[in-house]
Amino acid sequence: MAASSRSPPASEVNVAERKGSYDSMPYQTTHNTGGTIMGTDPQTSVCNRYCQSWDLHNLFVAGAGLFPQNAGYNPTGTVAALAYWSVAAIIDQYMADPGPLVQA
Repeated sequence: MAASSRSPPASEVNVAERKGSYDSMPYQTTHNTGGTIMGTDPQTSVCNRYCQSWDLHNLFVAGAGLFPQNAGYNPTGTVAALAYWSVAAIIDQYMADPGPLVQA
């Protein structure tokens, strides 16, 4: 039988005190947060859940600026998923019947 390649159990724990901030984003800009906030109500947001402007139904906005809070160090996955969601709604719903995709 072959010898095990597992490491022996830990015999000590070294603790290093963290210096500095735990924040992954030391500053916030509208590139990462805010700007064109997405929400369920045109009184408190700029775009609906399909990234469609509440005021101009033919204007769609994509990007991390849709989130009022910082989505993290790298929101690319979330932003890309939301863009695909919006494009699917544009193709499947908006192109057939242009207008608001969400009724306020």
